[in-house]
Amino acid sequence: MKPLIAIYGPTHTGKTDLAKDLYSKLPSELISVDSVQIYKGFDIGSNKPEKKELQKYPHHLIDILEPNETFSVGDFKKRSIEILRKADNQSKLPIFVGGTMMYFYSLLEGLAELPERDDLIRAELICDMEALGLASLYERLKELDPEAAQVIHPHDSQRIIRAIEVCLISNDKFSKIKKYSVTENILKRKILTFAIIPQDRQQYKIELYERFKSMIKKGLVDEVRSIRDRFSKNLPALKAVGYKQCLDFLDGKINEEEFLTKAVNATYQLSKRQITWLNKLTTTSIFQKDESNKVIKIESFL
Repeated sequence: MKPLIAIYGPTHTGKTDLAKDLYSKLPSELISVDSVQIYKGFDIGSNKPEKKELQKYPHHLIDILEPNETFSVGDFKKRSIEILRKADNQSKLPIFVGGTMMYFYSLLEGLAELPERDDLIRAELICDMEALGLASLYERLKELDPEAAQVIHPHDSQRIIRAIEVCLISNDKFSKIKKYSVTENILKRKILTFAIIPQDRQQYKIELYERFKSMIKKGLVDEVRSIRDRFSKNLPALKAVGYKQCLDFLDGKINEEEFLTKAVNATYQLSKRQITWLNKLTTTSIFQKDESNKVIKIESFL
């Protein structure tokens, strides 16, 4: 069974480009983790890869629904597990890429309420791993929670550490709290997670401003007008960052410059929330946006 690769983080940090580079080098399947790109017609504002690009780098879970259809976190997880099974049958590497952090969390961590991280316990476990080896930690997990040990890969150091940490904090079994389902057995594999974050926040805001200006030139306003007129302005996806501000512009509530400013500020706030999510996920490595050799560094973990 191939490892699972997850690439996440704020918008406009090069996640898709990194996923495409990996796809070009490795037999793999690309799975989009974006709650807006699933909808047909939401192209410019979601920065969806163009059709020619999708032909060269096909993504699962893009353009799968009409704008008035619903899609839940549970639907994402169900579809992802189906894709994982097909990827396994073809001996391909599944690469999940996007910025909808709740989707990632549901897939990688589950939706059960788990205790917050304890940095002291975690540091002690990492020291034990470095001194005694990962196999020793895995044996400890077997003693604390045999059921969890059965569904966590013996080489997945991060999930082993997290499971032991939860057992020690809660004085209960990780598997009992996590409530593993049968479908989650598909995740009994090595999971490698990589985040990309902006290095210079001021430069990042400038880039976001230029990005939205480019979207307007490409026809973002016409895209939103068409969706609103064909369906409704109350669609959940039209509340997404960029689309909401564009609707206000179309309704005459703000002018174009205010639209740009508000969209950039909303996207920046979203990026801060996305970075906050990194504390809830076990991340293998965090890259700076402009860092080079990301593919080589990821390959070193495989």
